Amino acid sequence: MSTLVWQGVATMTPERYAVLASLVGPWLEECRDSPIWIGEDSGNERRAIYIPVNGEGVACYCGRTRPERALCGGAASVRIRQHMAESRSKREEWSAYWVLPLRADTPAVVVGELERTVAARLGVPLVNRRWRRH
Repeated sequence: MSTLVWQGVATMTPERYAVLASLVGPWLEECRDSPIWIGEDSGNERRAIYIPVNGEGVACYCGRTRPERALCGGAASVRIRQHMAESRSKREEWSAYWVLPLRADTPAVVVGELERTVAARLGVPLVNRRWRRH
């Protein structure tokens, strides 16, 4: 087993999801207050914030689907599959994910702001963004 990338500090629960959903506010398309197992489809969303968790339900990461990419329904599950293909540590660590589906008309800048807000609330750093730039 490889070293954990980020163990996280916040356990995802329906109550914590409700708090995060309230932060998303009017951009939330629908409430999905339960985890989805890795490998399962997330639905029909095109834009979303997704939160992978480890076996204990602790948030490991916070990501977003890219509105500028032409992904069809289930955009969060598409992104999860991409992560799994690229990283052994994520395959070993992540067991499920939560989705905050966003309205289809959510502007890209808002999606980015929401991702940063949710990550900050969960105590999950966005260090991976910096690594990609090098």
